[in-house]
Amino acid sequence: MAADAASIQQIITLFTHLNTSSARQDAYHRILDLLNPHEWRDVQKRINQRSFQMDILAESPPEIAVQIAQYLDFSDLHILQRVSRKWHQLLSSELIQGAVYQQYTGHVLAAAHVPADHFTQYAKYRIRLERGLPICNLQAHNLFPTDGSKLECLDYANGRCAWLDNGTHVVVHDLCKRSTQRFCTENRDSFWDLRLSDSMVVAISARAYCHAWNLETEEHASFRIPAFSFRIFIVSGLKVALSINYCSAAGVEENKIYYWDMSSRAARTIEVTSHLALIGLQPSTNSVTTLLLEKGDDLNNAHHSFWDRLRVVKHTFDDHGRIASPLPPYTLHLPSPIQPDWSIADISNSSASNLAVFVCKPPSELNTPSLTTTASDLHHVLVVSYDPQRDKIHMHTLLQEECTPYFPFCMTVLDGDLLYYVKSDRGKPAIWIFNPASRIPHRPAKSMSIGLPREASDGIYSNLFTLRGDRDFILLLHEIDVKVWRFKDVHPPESTDLALLAA
Repeated sequence: MAADAASIQQIITLFTHLNTSSARQDAYHRILDLLNPHEWRDVQKRINQRSFQMDILAESPPEIAVQIAQYLDFSDLHILQRVSRKWHQLLSSELIQGAVYQQYTGHVLAAAHVPADHFTQYAKYRIRLERGLPICNLQAHNLFPTDGSKLECLDYANGRCAWLDNGTHVVVHDLCKRSTQRFCTENRDSFWDLRLSDSMVVAISARAYCHAWNLETEEHASFRIPAFSFRIFIVSGLKVALSINYCSAAGVEENKIYYWDMSSRAARTIEVTSHLALIGLQPSTNSVTTLLLEKGDDLNNAHHSFWDRLRVVKHTFDDHGRIASPLPPYTLHLPSPIQPDWSIADISNSSASNLAVFVCKPPSELNTPSLTTTASDLHHVLVVSYDPQRDKIHMHTLLQEECTPYFPFCMTVLDGDLLYYVKSDRGKPAIWIFNPASRIPHRPAKSMSIGLPREASDGIYSNLFTLRGDRDFILLLHEIDVKVWRFKDVHPPESTDLALLAA
């Protein structure tokens, strides 16, 4: 027995000292050739017990695991926690959850300053938004005027909605607290339009004054605007921005942005050289982000192919109103299948929208004559939005059949990158959701029925659809009614089980 053990050890020692793969292969091939049938069965059993797989996630350093987790959505994150205890421990760690949370929101998940279940609650909110699963449908019959057509100036922000009452009063209703504020001027001026933010409500009067009320203190301030020909009118925090169109002596259309701060009562003017398509405000950094459509023609090309591009220019002001360290402008890289030589036309239809909508066509379709822009003319629709939470531009690409037959388009962006839009679902108006990061990018919001009848034709049903909302509430305004869906838990349940995320 001892002699056998010594011989075995000698064979193993000699085998380990073989330096080349060919020598090792020749050695074990010769040994295998000497085996009896029952010994072959034992070798096969031993091979079946050997696993050639490796748990890359569990064996990777935490830094690599964080990079992998950033490509997972909340449902995947929850399901993969069931694979093993090691995966559950890793994917539920503060490091992984903080990285995923920052990827979605742009904020750092500081455990010392937020509740322990904050990540879980946000994940539930996000899943509800991605799948169109509101907690409830609020009964708005006693909240708004009986006819939705009287609410053409309806706006929404941060759980509040605002509208004009009899043209002279601004009404702001808090959907969470169920409280209402009313504002008007001393002379009961008539208002033409209004905007709402989380901090103030702003209305433009028929005398070309912009009136602002602080929602917390109800303090009032106003300033005069140079013209009614504004194309974009937005508010954020205590900041207001209006783009005014001018026509120079040479007949060239020019744009200027009037930027006003209620805190300091300071107004600034920003010159815009190209076609202005979108304005984004970032109150925390006192910056204005603009999206410009630049059109050109390559004269060196025999076919005179056009180059249209979208340029992003950011203006940041210091405390004295001067532009501080301006960042260089950059060109957006358009998502597939849009190519650099495609034609881009701006068809944004509302000054109240925080979206820019473009028609993108390949060169082969540029020679097709069209006097008017209709849904049937569209090839690809590019929707661009500004996310103030992450100070980032988001782009969504829709095919023509995904928005037919509703033109002008009814859509809104929620939580940064989720696009809700109204489309014809087999002749019936329905809300759909576009999530570019999902395996199923387009899905119907089946739990958010509009409740309107099916159309007998493919014609345009209504131009008065308006969508507003965020991850707390979503509002749909049309000619007949106003519908409100709530997504936020006012009193979150004690249980933090994420089982619903895998449903």
